Amino acid sequence: MVDDDDIIRGANKLFKSVGSAVKKAGGAVVKTGKHVVGARGTIAISLERDRFAPGDEIRGKVALDIPEPIEGKKLIVQLRAMQRTVDYHRTGGVRTVGASKVTLYQFEKELGGPRRYGSEELPFTLIVPRDATARQAPAPAGKLGDVARAVSSVVAPTTGPVEWRIDASLVITFGRDLDHGVDIVVD
Repeated sequence: MVDDDDIIRGANKLFKSVGSAVKKAGGAVVKTGKHVVGARGTIAISLERDRFAPGDEIRGKVALDIPEPIEGKKLIVQLRAMQRTVDYHRTGGVRTVGASKVTLYQFEKELGGPRRYGSEELPFTLIVPRDATARQAPAPAGKLGDVARAVSSVVAPTTGPVEWRIDASLVITFGRDLDHGVDIVVD
């Protein structure tokens, strides 16, 4: 006759063998997954300086540190200006305030097309637009926007400072992209 302890010991033995088989299979999947995606690496932007005036050239390098070469769709560097805005809305007697970021300027330059990427440095040059300091987000539309602009110009501004940024991205085939960004000052 089989008692409860024998059943529990038998089940425990079965689950141990199933668990070890699942663990081995999971390890193989992780190794295969790493191989398929390719070796992960890093991307970094280095600039000659971080303060620019309108019309200046931004010179820098995108450094890829990738242990094993990987298939990439493209390598891009981008100059972008964004500004935080505050919007006021009134719906059914309830006033709501929302904040968002508006893209004021965006320029993308492709440094490399579809190919295998490894550890390397690629130089780039971007130009700050001549009207960089004059760019601002559009004001809210409508009568409520007009009132909000008039009141907020006295009490608090509806827009924040223009934030300039350089981003680099290696778009990877069948994998997660490598990205890096650097804030710059344009005045």
